[in-house]
Amino acid sequence: MTREIISSAGGGQAGAETASGVFKPSAGPWNIVFFGTAPFAVPALEALASGPERLAAVVAPPPAPAGRGRALKPAATALRARELGLKVLEEPKPNSAPFVEALKALKPDLAVVCAYGSLLKDGLLNLCPVPPLNIHPSLLPRHRGPAPVNWALIAGDSETGVSVIHLDRGMDEGPVLAQARVPVAPGRPAWELEAELSRLGAELLAETVALLKAGRARPRPQDGSGATVNRLLAKADGDMDFGRAAWELAGIVNGCDPWPGARCRLGGKTVKLFGARPLAGAAEPGIALPLDPEGRLPIGTGDGLLAVSEFQPEGRKRLPAAEFARGYRPERFGPAC
Repeated sequence: MTREIISSAGGGQAGAETASGVFKPSAGPWNIVFFGTAPFAVPALEALASGPERLAAVVAPPPAPAGRGRALKPAATALRARELGLKVLEEPKPNSAPFVEALKALKPDLAVVCAYGSLLKDGLLNLCPVPPLNIHPSLLPRHRGPAPVNWALIAGDSETGVSVIHLDRGMDEGPVLAQARVPVAPGRPAWELEAELSRLGAELLAETVALLKAGRARPRPQDGSGATVNRLLAKADGDMDFGRAAWELAGIVNGCDPWPGARCRLGGKTVKLFGARPLAGAAEPGIALPLDPEGRLPIGTGDGLLAVSEFQPEGRKRLPAAEFARGYRPERFGPAC
């Protein structure tokens, strides 16, 4: 997929301007402390581990209960870091004074934060000579806060991307060092788009660190007038109301995949929907039409048709629309509740 890299790097005097003045890069490989938890952060971790700098430590939360058996499972970053032979610090209170002092003993030049899940307070924000870098999967200042990929799809954005910023006390408000843009393909689920942005963010991070070391990074402040702030996704965000426009419902279906999932009712039971696109046409909201030429099931909405690629009936596996239509013969879908 084509993309445009927009970097704030430029020529000029050595040193990257920071909140505390001019950061003068040290000679030799930098010591980097990486803060990360989720799978989204793994490509960035791998990019740093394979690069010219030195990963002094990978900070992750302690193992947490997961799955039906609630067995303790390490964070994705901790697992990958151990595979790479890196030092892993699984710390429940990363902002505590003793832990901050332990990190200072590593003499880090830079901290990198990616999908970590905990806010860094002053002790960690001021850990290194330059403010920490953060990878955020949106075109900041749009979609600050949690679940930016999901909300970009729910909002119907035609493009999204990834930003590398300096962290400060605000929520994703720090100056931008670099951005990359990607178009949002119709019908693309959030999990797939997030995986692409994860890889793209890793590439952009490596470029940004190199610019910092060369003294050519020029962070630019965000324009707060264009900012949007997300809230956490809730289960109810996946509830379908076919009285809404088809483009809105497509955003819900794709933006809520895999969680919380887009849900409606058919014959008194819950059905989940996957892979949706708006189509031209009209039908009474909730009415199922014959399959389109691409094998999708169109459903009437308040404005246009919603073409759905897959369905998952309650207690059953996911089915292609054609197989679902043959087995369940849907006529009218109802709201989730």
